[in-house]
Amino acid sequence: MTSLTDKIPTLNEADLKALRANAARLVEHGSPVQVTTAADILPLIDARLAEIAAMPKPVAPAKKRAAPKQKLAPVTGHQTALPDKTA
Repeated sequence: MTSLTDKIPTLNEADLKALRANAARLVEHGSPVQVTTAADILPLIDARLAEIAAMPKPVAPAKKRAAPKQKLAPVTGHQTALPDKTA
């Protein structure tokens, strides 16, 4: 079974923050074994969070806009007019 210290480098930032909150809670209100274990992993979690914070954030690509629609020439006259019979 994989230990928690081995999983820390693979966790994302949200999971690390949740794990840190739980470890901090156990340091204050846990059993002696939980206090010792939580105190041991808190520095590892903090170090990994610092690494993530130091990484450059990816830049989102600019959204492409649709080409503007071409304007139609104004309509002149009545389009449904029937041709003259004299023509």
